[in-house]
Amino acid sequence: MLKRKILLSVLGFSMLSSFSFAKAKKAKEVDPVKAVNELAPVERKASKPSEGVYYSLFVRAFADGDGDGIGDFKGLIKKLDYLNDGDDLTTDDLGITGLWLLPIFESPSYHGYDVDDYYAVNHEYGTMEDFEKFLAECKKRGISVIIDMTCNHSSIYNDWFKQSKDSSSPYRNWYRWINDLDFVDNGGLYNRSQKGLAGNIWVIDLTNPVMGPDGQALKDRKGQTVMNYYAGLFSTGMPDYNLDEPAVRSEFKKVFKFWMDKGVDGFRFDAAGHAYNVAEVKPGSETITKSIAFWKEMNDYLVSLNPDTYSVCEVWEPTAIRARYMAGIPSNFHFDLGTLISQIINNQEANEDMNVPVDPDVNTYNGFARSLEGFYNLYKENNPNYIDAPFLSNHDQARSAASLQNKPAKIKMAADMYILAEGLPFIYYGEEIAMKSGSDDPSKRTPMVWAKDGKDKFTSKWNDSPMYERSNLYNRKTVSVKEQEKDPESILNHYKRIIRVKTAHPALFKGRLKAFNLKSPVLESYFMESEEESAFVVHNVSSKTTESINLPENVQDYSLVYAANPGVLVEDGKLTIPPLTSVVLTKNK
Repeated sequence: MLKRKILLSVLGFSMLSSFSFAKAKKAKEVDPVKAVNELAPVERKASKPSEGVYYSLFVRAFADGDGDGIGDFKGLIKKLDYLNDGDDLTTDDLGITGLWLLPIFESPSYHGYDVDDYYAVNHEYGTMEDFEKFLAECKKRGISVIIDMTCNHSSIYNDWFKQSKDSSSPYRNWYRWINDLDFVDNGGLYNRSQKGLAGNIWVIDLTNPVMGPDGQALKDRKGQTVMNYYAGLFSTGMPDYNLDEPAVRSEFKKVFKFWMDKGVDGFRFDAAGHAYNVAEVKPGSETITKSIAFWKEMNDYLVSLNPDTYSVCEVWEPTAIRARYMAGIPSNFHFDLGTLISQIINNQEANEDMNVPVDPDVNTYNGFARSLEGFYNLYKENNPNYIDAPFLSNHDQARSAASLQNKPAKIKMAADMYILAEGLPFIYYGEEIAMKSGSDDPSKRTPMVWAKDGKDKFTSKWNDSPMYERSNLYNRKTVSVKEQEKDPESILNHYKRIIRVKTAHPALFKGRLKAFNLKSPVLESYFMESEEESAFVVHNVSSKTTESINLPENVQDYSLVYAANPGVLVEDGKLTIPPLTSVVLTKNK
């Protein structure tokens, strides 16, 4: 049995930090031993688009490179070294391996999810040449790029939609058009009052009556003019595609190839679970099977273009349905995982505050790890090659810091819990500095806080108008990137550490999870196994130190590669772990 003792004192950590966090000089070599307890260079081994850690950002809000107040590609290029400078010997950068850009196409809205032209970039973000330069700079740094793709709907200004208004146009069947005679009250099949996500799903086109064979507007049996309607699940300005139309499928494949030829590594597919929404198809239609078949066809085409492509679907549904979609595109976002993690951490604190007695026979079930294992087993049933995509919050949700009571220790704990789970974790921009938000969408997409009081020349000001004035309130007290970079205990520097651990260990970035119960009411623990490596992960979700916990017998010769906080002790097969602390031990095979 290999005896191993590692104990880092608070004093020792403070002494070491003066080297690591004062504008660090480039190290001469990677230092995995130092990286156990502090931010230090490590070798990144994650290399494919489907490996590592992704960062999700809203170009409009991230960095303004031309001084017009709106984030753009030039600003993004200027800030790439913050995300990953391409050098494993530095620690100034976050260390992410991939980027997901929220919509970059021409669009009438600030958010971009209603697309005017799938072959053009938003002119407010720059030119196509600017975007191509951005992709080239990402490649230099080993950063994969996926872009947001909306196949569910377009904008009403899209040329395809405008041409589809003509019933004789070849584009007519590209969208879901019906008329008054198709509603139940006129003997048809569709419900006139069927609700979507922003009102009635069937939107009347007041400029487009149905014409009879005589060239006159058609009348119904009540003498009313028969009008045309289109499906708009998300809004009246977002008409839904008819994905049964072969020409639509063919066109989207052309769109995919256009962007992949430019160097994009894949796509984030918006509203993937609504491709065949039950509200807009004929009653009795089986929608999920058709939707999965559509996405499988799209994914098979993407793989034919690039076997290493990576794409991920937004299926905001219960786990059982989300798991089914893995048979279409093998990666789906893990909705509600952030909520589960927050509940575990907050409930533990609440029980401690109320001195709730612990029954060891009831409260040692390793609930988080077992829940994860259950999710993954469902995914595996539908696709053994699934890739989970965990996250804490995204652009449609209130930012995660609030659910963790804005407490740094909890925020760090939550980061470890989801990044050290299976799959490809996504960090929503600003999460690494604990940015805040309200419940409205603009407040969830406010400018990145680079420096105090916006004193970074690249700070976006896109929301500096009366319309968005309220959204600016939430981050007045957020500690900026510049300030956190100087603090060795900051949330930002913690994210840098955990990202480096994830991307350095194959067991963590491509391994499969198996829960293992350490018989403790406050420890969550599991193995991660890949062909090259085994890892044992432990999270202490309580506010108290747990001492002399027996490690599994086969972990005795594992090496400690990550201790989130000072005070971790591994000795004689036993583990002591401080409050709200994660530990990773690994062994090469």
